[in-house]
Amino acid sequence: MQQIRELVERGRGLVQGLYRLRNPEWRTTRQGRTYLAMELEDMSGRIPAYGWNFEAGQKGFPTDLACVNVTGILRRRRDGVAMDVNHIETVLDRLGDVVRLIPESFCPTPWRLFYLDAWVARLSIPALRQFVLNVLGDDSLAFLFVSVPASLKHHHNHPSGLLQHSLECVQLVSHFRQFSREQLELGMVAALFHDIGKVLTLTREMQRTSLGRTVDHDKLTLEVLAPHLQWLDRQWPQAGTDLRYLLTWGKGRGDGTIPRLTVAEAVRTADRISAGLDVKGA
Repeated sequence: MQQIRELVERGRGLVQGLYRLRNPEWRTTRQGRTYLAMELEDMSGRIPAYGWNFEAGQKGFPTDLACVNVTGILRRRRDGVAMDVNHIETVLDRLGDVVRLIPESFCPTPWRLFYLDAWVARLSIPALRQFVLNVLGDDSLAFLFVSVPASLKHHHNHPSGLLQHSLECVQLVSHFRQFSREQLELGMVAALFHDIGKVLTLTREMQRTSLGRTVDHDKLTLEVLAPHLQWLDRQWPQAGTDLRYLLTWGKGRGDGTIPRLTVAEAVRTADRISAGLDVKGA
């Protein structure tokens, strides 16, 4: 599947692909012809697009942020590349394109999405990879996960800081080769989502939400992931149990000094290293 930036570089020819529909708007030419102006976007960029053969107000037409399968023709204009769209339809199953279809405009550091996409593709355990894709395919979570800070005054305190911190933790955990592949991948998934409760407590505008003023993000992690953990329970019950343990160990539950799953120490250590290095470098 060609990314938007590849289409812009190519500039001409037929296109068939899966993208995000952005800002669709019905317009009228000076000659009175109705057309649809829109943008197509993915993690690599956006491109203006125009539909000339659609009927305004037709039922079931894709709305803003829908994932759409598009067929069209690229053309070069004085101000860049655009696409004339011949066919467009909503697609519910994004398959392996979940991260690619996170719009670039939602992530202040969109280049990090390429690292996230590559890491997900390298997960070797199908149930864990699908769990991650399910979480990142939940737009209500993913758009915030890639945009909010990790903190307001401490580490990674900038828009998209949570994504940066989470990826750093994943990378740090990945170096612990002493663990089995199963434990290592569970640890990396826990590292990626260990702070996901912050999507409910912090905003991209560097503000604390009303919920964040009363509830600590650690208390919200399992709540945020609940429907996706329930899916994992049905596919691989032990992984659901272990992942919950890794996400909550050492966070005020009176845990012992030695965790039941040793990889929990790697997750917690990675969290501290990532946070500490950022604070020291600030």
